[in-house]
Amino acid sequence: MLLNETCRFKLSPNGEQKRVLNELFSSYENIVRECLNKAIVMNVTSRKRLHEAIYGWLRTKYPTYPSHYIYTAITQALGIFKSYRRLSRKRSIKLPDIAKLDVILLDDTHLFWFNWGNIKLATHKGHIIIPFKVHEHSKKFMGWHVKGSRLLRRNGGYFLHVTFRKAVEEKRAEGVLGIDVNEKSIDLAIIKPNKVKFIKIDISEAKYIRDRYFRKRRAIQSKTSGKTKTRLLAKYSGREQRRINNILHRTSKIIANIVAEENVKPTIENLKYIRERMKYGRKMDRRLHSMPFRKVQSYITYKAIEQGLKPEFVKAKNTSRICPTCGEVNKPNGHVFRCKKCGFQANRHLVAAWNIAMKLPMWGASPLPPKAAHEAFKAEAERIVIKS
Repeated sequence: MLLNETCRFKLSPNGEQKRVLNELFSSYENIVRECLNKAIVMNVTSRKRLHEAIYGWLRTKYPTYPSHYIYTAITQALGIFKSYRRLSRKRSIKLPDIAKLDVILLDDTHLFWFNWGNIKLATHKGHIIIPFKVHEHSKKFMGWHVKGSRLLRRNGGYFLHVTFRKAVEEKRAEGVLGIDVNEKSIDLAIIKPNKVKFIKIDISEAKYIRDRYFRKRRAIQSKTSGKTKTRLLAKYSGREQRRINNILHRTSKIIANIVAEENVKPTIENLKYIRERMKYGRKMDRRLHSMPFRKVQSYITYKAIEQGLKPEFVKAKNTSRICPTCGEVNKPNGHVFRCKKCGFQANRHLVAAWNIAMKLPMWGASPLPPKAAHEAFKAEAERIVIKS
């Protein structure tokens, strides 16, 4: 089982190195633009066809630049064009264009050599060695394999995003952890042959943060313009993102600790294309689209893999509608689940967490008889509140 994590380092180039980096960013931006325009004209997403069509011409136009920058530029251009084609099938959108590009892919090991404390970078002026500070958090990646990296330019600074990879031995789980991600909470169902426990992690603070900053952005857009508007929007968007990420990181850490302590396999709904299925009206759609579904799942996934227990993804269909005791499908009605057939009642989100866990193939059927399962839901769920 492979674990991938990304770490950011701030580079400290000298004056001459900054000049070389700026020239590299400028040329790379042009190369990606040329690749994207060619892909649009040819209407191709095949790497082989685009390479054959443009590589030789770009090598002639940029003879002093290492050829592998063209390889990564083709990768980046195709990613942009594929995204455009996917979105254009759903709605009418403009053709993609590159006004400014401040990211360089360094996925090819011919372009960089990573050392703890500096990076050796291949450029049109030969190899340059740029130092950076090794911060405390990054030390946990010492001994990991360097998978790839990206060079970023932000507000006059230069950063290196390095992806590290490590093989992790997978453990044998003693049970399963159903995880239901909602607007105001993440609900957990720990199910083992000899134990059932429910936990509700209150993340409603994240919703309140989203709402407050939405109102701030709306006020900024209506009362300001030009550079002031751009500056304020960037300022408050960044602040909102940091506060939300802090809540999500702390939440996923709690879940990872539960996974390790209980030795249970995390089970999560497959929420792919969930945003395309959301059609409840403008106000409700805005609320639901602001929920960081994939980010929560991403944080839970890599922190659970660190514990040696890789999450499983199951179909999301009817998870909050199936009765845990009789299997009847009921229409959702508020936060309380009520079964019209057997009369069972419980918190709808905890029912969903239970049903998500039960979908994992390792459990052929409920480890508890219906009556015992009914009693398990009567026990008070543990409640954990996350504040920013």
